[in-house]
Amino acid sequence: MKVNIFQLFYDKKSRKMLDPGFTPLEVVGNPRPDWREYWAIRKYFLKNTLRESDYYGFLSPLFKEKTGLESRQIFSFIADNPGGDVYTFSPSFPEAACYLNVFEHGNRCHPGMIPIMEEFLDILEIRIDFSKFTNDFRSAVFCNYIIARPIFWNKWFTITERLFHIAERNDSQLARLLNKKTEYHKASLSMKVFIIERIASLLLALLPDLKVFDFDIQSMPWQVNSNYFAYRKEMVQLNALKIAYADSFDTEYLRIYFALRARVLQHCEAMECNETYINFFQVEESVPPAESDEEDPDLPWAPPRYENPATT
Repeated sequence: MKVNIFQLFYDKKSRKMLDPGFTPLEVVGNPRPDWREYWAIRKYFLKNTLRESDYYGFLSPLFKEKTGLESRQIFSFIADNPGGDVYTFSPSFPEAACYLNVFEHGNRCHPGMIPIMEEFLDILEIRIDFSKFTNDFRSAVFCNYIIARPIFWNKWFTITERLFHIAERNDSQLARLLNKKTEYHKASLSMKVFIIERIASLLLALLPDLKVFDFDIQSMPWQVNSNYFAYRKEMVQLNALKIAYADSFDTEYLRIYFALRARVLQHCEAMECNETYINFFQVEESVPPAESDEEDPDLPWAPPRYENPATT
């Protein structure tokens, strides 16, 4: 068993940000910045054969800045928790607690994400009610900060490649919406980037048999409004309510969850809103719904190649 953790870099500036304990992975010339990290991950999967017993991860140059973690801590965490299928290192505490799932959060930051995601999932014949779908601290992963075996990456790459080819063909309403620009920290990126970033969270919630170890999210630095820091206990309660609902499907837990999270958001973000339920699942009427793309039998579904030690 080997833990392969690659850290991407694009130029001299990003190379200086690398942790020497990770394996540098250069994105030569950064030919497709519109895909961000996915371009490099995709290229690696297409060119390399993964070993079933090994672990793979692809981290951005900002990993330490966002998580406060060094490579030695990552390798120690994996060694101290043997046998996992997936290890997550997501630093986004408020985002993971104050939104029912990563797509509700995405729909607030990038209006239109949920209808686009629903149309994409229709193509995959996956039906999800995002108003009841939950991600807790175990499955809410941002920035692709995840180390996993091929049992996970195989499914992840199959789904992301589907999205990749729809967006690259750019011959449908869905493709145009995937390629449409959305705001991100005073910059503009395509919606597809933020959807691909959330595919890991989708799979972790849909595949409960995966053995997941999540690094303590509360030990990571705060990246957002410092007002949230005073509501740490409430956010832990929010996470517990989501877990309780996922285990029981008792909608009373959701009612309590939305009431508590409304109070947290109103205090932390100074929202002028007296509603007990703040609805981020809906979008503005100006955002057109995505249209399903026709099934294309020639569209490749190739997962990463990997060796099974039991048969090789």
